[in-house]
Order: sequence, then structure tokens, then C-alpha cells
Amino acid sequence: MLDTGNFVVFNSDEDIIWQSFQYPTTSILQGQHLSAGMELFSSVSETDQSTGIFRLKMQHDGNLVQYPVDTPDTAPYSYWSSFTDGKGDNVSLNLDNDGHLYMLNSTGFNIKDLNTGGYDDTNRTIYLMKIDSDGIFRLYSYRLDRNGNRSVIWSSTSDKCAPKGLCGLNGYCVDVDREANCICLPGFAPVIEGNFTAGCERNFSSDSCKSDDGTIQYTIQAAENTVWEDNGYSEVTSTTREECDTACYEDCNCEAAMFNDGKCTKQRLPLRYGRRDLSNSNIALIKSCFQIQKVFYRQQHKIVRDRCSYFV
Repeated sequence: MLDTGNFVVFNSDEDIIWQSFQYPTTSILQGQHLSAGMELFSSVSETDQSTGIFRLKMQHDGNLVQYPVDTPDTAPYSYWSSFTDGKGDNVSLNLDNDGHLYMLNSTGFNIKDLNTGGYDDTNRTIYLMKIDSDGIFRLYSYRLDRNGNRSVIWSSTSDKCAPKGLCGLNGYCVDVDREANCICLPGFAPVIEGNFTAGCERNFSSDSCKSDDGTIQYTIQAAENTVWEDNGYSEVTSTTREECDTACYEDCNCEAAMFNDGKCTKQRLPLRYGRRDLSNSNIALIKSCFQIQKVFYRQQHKIVRDRCSYFV
């Protein structure tokens, strides 16, 4: 193990035959680089270092891009990029011992500074870049003293809701005081309480849509100013939100609809990559249920509607 943190294997001639710096997984240390075609992955959490749900790829087109895991390397799935596409097929991401984080092309020319550096370059401080479990990649400085202070000196974004998929399926991200908060769609509850990346599931059975005993009724509830991946199966001619409500309500295959500026698109679950955007007028219309129960009170027959859906 070298002082740089590079784990090196030598042969009998003292030639390096393997080194960990050539195989980054979740982070880059000073002196290390991310070559074209290579990826970094987030961890599940600070305490669970298994592979998480976000990745950073140094693409062969010269662009450094962040995506959710298990998605194509295409623009609809990206949530951050260096905007350096077209800069060559052998661009690398590099980190120096003064905190300089930058990109070089195949000739060694600096095509972009992500962080200009110029910090303490003595052996009292080390620098590390990693993708955190929240999907944002950050550059840290660590002081090698008694206090061992850690500081963030650069990050890919300050928008905590930018990472796609942070709130899992059927959940959407809301920025509250610059912190990400996950909310389930109407009629949904967390799959795992306290684990927002696990997403949300219906708190009633959608099979009851086919019930003909009169005990189940459906309604449409809205999550306004929310944006999602557009994966509709049918677009209907609509001029009003009410017409969009009706179109989904009357279609038993429709579990949700997106309405924006007169356009209505029917959706099937799950919905993903949701976030609140107050500048966007899109409305997610979610089919939710009413359960009708017959009860007797003072010998009078009474109908009580018990709403199955609620905001979490």
C-alpha cells in the first residue's frame, strides 16, 4: 500500500502488475483518474458500502455524466453532465494533490476544470471525490490532524432533488429548506418505512377496480407541479383537467394520467423519477379508491365512505 492510497502488486522484477488506482469503484483519490468507459457507483449508505442506485460515467464521447443504475447512457436518463460531449474518445477525469479536479483529452489538454484547486497540497490534507448515496458527487478534503475534519469543497449540484430515482418508484422528491424529502403519491405508502429509495406501493388492491358489488368507488387525486418520466401508453384529446380525470377514471387500465397545457397522457404504474417543480404546470392525476361500508347507527341505515388514499 503506497502513501497515496494505491494498493499495488509487484512481480519478482518489482514491476507493477496490478494497482487499485486503475480500478476505481466508488471514489477517486488524489493522483487517480477515471478513464473513458469507466464508471463510479454510489454506495447504499455511509454504513453500507454495497453498490447503490447511482453511477457516474466517463463516456467515450468526452462527456462526464450521472445516471441512475441500470439505465441506458442516453440523455433522458441523465441528471447531470459536464457538457463536454464531442471532446474526443479518450477524455479522463483527474484529481491532483491540491484539490484540482479537471478533465484532460487524449493530448493532455485541459478541456474543463470542475474545481480549480489551489488548496493545501502538503501531506496534512488529502482529497477524495466520491458519489454519495444521495446521488450527488462531491469533492472532499480531509485534514490529517487530531480533529480529522472533513469538508465539501465542490459538488456536482446543490439541488438535492436532481438525482433521478432518489425517492424510488411512485415517490417524488420535494426540496424543503435545501434538503430532499420524499413523498408518496396519493393512495401509496412507503414499501419500507424510513427507506425512501425503496419507493412506495398502493395501500389498497387495484384488483378491486373490477369489483361489481358496489363497495368500491374510485376517484382521481392530484399531485400538482410534479414532473415524471413520460411513459404513457395512450394520449387522449383533452382541453381541461376534468376531461383528463374522466378519461382515466373510465379506463380500468389507467392507473394515473399526466395533464399539462391541454395534453393528457394515460399512464400505468409504476411512475418514476418524480420531483416537485413549482415552475412546471404538470399535474399527476392518480386513481385512488373509496371503500363504502354499510353500518347501522340508531337503527338508521347509513353509508360511510372510508378513503383508502392519503398523502404520506
